[in-house]
Amino acid sequence: MPRLSDTMHQGKITYWYKKEGEIVQEGEPLFVVETDKASVEVNASVTGILLKILIREGESVDVGERVAIIGESGEDIQSLIITGEQMKSELRKGVLIRLEAPLTRIKASPAAKRRAKEENIDLEKLTGTGEGGLITEKDVMEYLNKKEKLTRDVKKYGPEERIPLEGIRGVMADRMALSREIPQVTTVAETDVSDLVELSRETSITITSFVVRAVVEGLKLYPLINACLDGKEVVVKKYYNIGVSIATPHGLVVPVLHNAEAKDIYCLSQELTELTRKAKEKRLGLEDISGGTFTVTNSGVFGSLFFTPLVNAPESAILGIGKIMKQPVVRGEEIAIRSMMYLCLSYDHRTIEGELAVKFLQEVKKSLESSRSLLPVSPGM
Repeated sequence: MPRLSDTMHQGKITYWYKKEGEIVQEGEPLFVVETDKASVEVNASVTGILLKILIREGESVDVGERVAIIGESGEDIQSLIITGEQMKSELRKGVLIRLEAPLTRIKASPAAKRRAKEENIDLEKLTGTGEGGLITEKDVMEYLNKKEKLTRDVKKYGPEERIPLEGIRGVMADRMALSREIPQVTTVAETDVSDLVELSRETSITITSFVVRAVVEGLKLYPLINACLDGKEVVVKKYYNIGVSIATPHGLVVPVLHNAEAKDIYCLSQELTELTRKAKEKRLGLEDISGGTFTVTNSGVFGSLFFTPLVNAPESAILGIGKIMKQPVVRGEEIAIRSMMYLCLSYDHRTIEGELAVKFLQEVKKSLESSRSLLPVSPGM
């Protein structure tokens, strides 16, 4: 299983283009992998016969584990047919080249193994009470009794549905756990977007597209926001690849608008519309989801007033957009009804100081409140 993104730790194979025994040509699609961000086609890196498929459709494996064996017709592969649970592998150009030592052997009595197999129990989940940590049949029965009691207690309230924490959901859980290790702070700015709302209607450009354009202008002035931490070094990116969170029927994905600094608001809007369509159709390619340096997420479309988004590691900051609401605000000596929106910036406090974050956020706010400045200048003007 190749690593298809910086945050990928596991992939789920959803489709094989070839069957065992068929010829595989280098460069042609071999299988489809569902990652934390999208479904991606993986091409074969060698030519040969697909001798054995080790991971079937619907099964997930960790990055680095073997998924298939490609070789020559008649080749003896019996010694290579070992499941990923028994042995890890490394990949070079999609071909297995080295095997690590097998995992520690589970110590269990023959009766315990037989009972565990009958009841479909993973012995790795059990703690042996026998001599030297040996798992006995008694240990298996106690585990079964506890599991049965827990199931009986829970199900007495009504039916349940169990959803495997894998694929997009599984990797999202891992990434959220990783995000907790980042010392992050959120700062909020209330923004008057009354003129922006009208301009959005006039131009048919979404609010999110304007926010992306405003973010780019802010990053140009405060480049440290567009950085990441690599060990003891802060890597400041001189390009602006803006990821935009998109809710789809199969989960949240973050396609990336690459080199946004080189595109005007109309181009960004068209590209974002196309990425949204591809995301909902599960047709995002690897190039569509890689290389992000900053993320924009909009929970306002679901009714959230403001929130504290989690930094999308290894990036250093993320901007959340809240719901647009008409509110009474003071303008001079008068009270006016204006369309207001909260901007919520979460940032890695190891690399970004509070003052810098606030200044960046105020720059984004200023750009959105003078939204026509985000439109391209017409020739001759």
